[in-house]
Amino acid sequence: MVSMTDASGNALTLLHFPCLTPAVSSDGVPGVRFLDPGLGEPGDPELLRPADLPLSQEELAGFLREFERLRRETKNPKDLALLAGAGGGHFFSETSFAVREALEDQLNPGRVALRRAKQAQLALCLAAMIEHSVLELAEAGSLDEDFRKDLAESLGIEDGDDDDDTAMVLAAAFSSDGGLPTPATLADEFRPPWRQLLSPFWAIAPVETGLFIDDPEIAATLQDADLGFDDVAPEAFPALFPGGSPDAPLIAARPSGYRLAGRTRPDPEAPWLDMTRLVVAVKP
Repeated sequence: MVSMTDASGNALTLLHFPCLTPAVSSDGVPGVRFLDPGLGEPGDPELLRPADLPLSQEELAGFLREFERLRRETKNPKDLALLAGAGGGHFFSETSFAVREALEDQLNPGRVALRRAKQAQLALCLAAMIEHSVLELAEAGSLDEDFRKDLAESLGIEDGDDDDDTAMVLAAAFSSDGGLPTPATLADEFRPPWRQLLSPFWAIAPVETGLFIDDPEIAATLQDADLGFDDVAPEAFPALFPGGSPDAPLIAARPSGYRLAGRTRPDPEAPWLDMTRLVVAVKP
């Protein structure tokens, strides 16, 4: 039987994963909140901002400026997600910010844990800002042309390619009624892969929180990974979802972060992944 409470018997707060932005969530569940890495409006009841985020406001502001510069220079939105995996986890590896950080690490090895925590927060900020960018395009009404162009680039389709083939490939990305994918679908397409986001999410999320996953593909992957997922009894729903339970069967487990990420042994570069957390998912 999977425990649904913390060590003191208190109910855990569940956080959506991997989505970080309510407006691009596929289906919000009352009481399940979104992890805020420092970009949301203070006091937003849908968000949970950890009290001990490692980045100062000045450092975060510098990151936001750098992201805006990169966003202007990057043609394909998906390339922004690739930045999160570059430079050994530091997606600004060629900037003065990264050089300064590396030098200070050499002078003071004790800063490494703090640097890793900052990188985790930055990775989540990048993912959240990619979600915000997709949402802005959708709300501005310019998503149709931009998305088709960027999708074509990401698939390697060039202007000289056969028009029929191009139309067929692009059409496959759209819904059956010819409409655009939802913001949730686009966010899934352009944000970093969920396994890449798991480590920073695990590092930044408060200890007394668990993960809620409603993505059927992720849930199926986890269920097949021998992580100990069991069905959640309906009588446990009210404690997990005080605002109203989802209308779907659920599974739950308490894996370590590194096991959830698909690894077989602890990662010395990410010691926070040794911790176990409650993970609740919609049963695939």
